[in-house]
Amino acid sequence: MSTSTPIETLVHDLMQGRAARFQELVRLAKAQEGRRKKAADSQEKRQIEFARTIGIKQALIEQRLKDDAAQLKARLVDFRPALVTRPGWSAQDAGQLAQVAAALPLSTRLLPPFGVFFYPPGTTEVQPQSPGQIKMKDVASGSGLGWPWATAGAVVPPADIVFYFVPASSGTYSLTVAIAFHGFFVAQADDGTWTSKEASVKMDVSMDTYSHVDRGTKSFTRPIDVDSQNIDEFQNFDKVLTFSDTQSLRAGDPTVVTCSISIAASARGGGSYAEINFSDGDANYIQPQYLIATDLSGGSQTQAAQ
Repeated sequence: MSTSTPIETLVHDLMQGRAARFQELVRLAKAQEGRRKKAADSQEKRQIEFARTIGIKQALIEQRLKDDAAQLKARLVDFRPALVTRPGWSAQDAGQLAQVAAALPLSTRLLPPFGVFFYPPGTTEVQPQSPGQIKMKDVASGSGLGWPWATAGAVVPPADIVFYFVPASSGTYSLTVAIAFHGFFVAQADDGTWTSKEASVKMDVSMDTYSHVDRGTKSFTRPIDVDSQNIDEFQNFDKVLTFSDTQSLRAGDPTVVTCSISIAASARGGGSYAEINFSDGDANYIQPQYLIATDLSGGSQTQAAQ
C-alpha cells in the first residue's frame, strides 16, 4: 500500500492487525459451528424417534415444515419487494449533515471519514475503500426441527469506519461519530410442539480510539436486537445514530478513531427465516456522516491531519 503521510501509515498498520484477528475469529467460529451441527443432528434424530414411539408419524412433522416454508415464501413475496424498492434517503441525510455543520461553533471541527475497511475471510492485505454508502446484509433460513442448532449465513465481515486527526492541544476530548442507517430486517419463526424454531437479527456497533496506544473497545447497546421463537416481524430501520466516547489526548499525537459495525442473522428450524439488509436497492445502505472531536478542557480544537 502506498501511503503519503505518517498517520495514513499508522491507519494501515492498525487495520492489518485487526484483519488478522478477524481471520482467527472466523476460523474459530467455523470449528465451533461444525461441532454444534453434529450435536444438533444427533438430537433431532432422537426427537424424531421419540415422536414415532408415541404414534406421531415423521411424515406429519415433515409436512408441517413444508407448509411453514411455503407460507414463509408467500409472505416474503408479499412484503419484501416494498422494502427493497422504497425511495432513497440521500437528500435527507445530506440536509441533516448540513444542519449539523451549520450549528457547530466555529472552534469545533467536523471531520469527514478517511475510509472504510472490510475483512473478507482469507484476506491478507486490506485497503481503505471510499467512505460512501456501505452495503451489508446477512440472510439465514432454518431447516429441520431446529434442535438445537441455528443456521446462519457466511460470517459477514465488519465494516470499520476510520477517522483521524491531530489534536492541537492536550486535554479531555469528546468524540462523537454519526452514522446514517437505512435498511430493513425480517425475523420469522413459529415454534411448534415438535420443533424448536427461532429467528434472530442483530447489529453491533463499537468504537476504538488509538492515540499513542490502543485505548480499547467501547461497545454500545445494539441498535437492532431481535431474537424470538414466536415472531413474525418485517420492519424498516431508518435512523441517524450517534456514538460517543471520551478520551484524554495529547497535542500532536496522531489519533485514529474507528467505528465498527457488525451484523448477523440466524434461523433455526424449517420455515424460520432471518434477514438484516443494508444493501439491496437504492434506499438500503449505511452512510458514515462525521466525527466531532471537542476539547472539553477548553483548549484549541482539533486540526485535521494533513
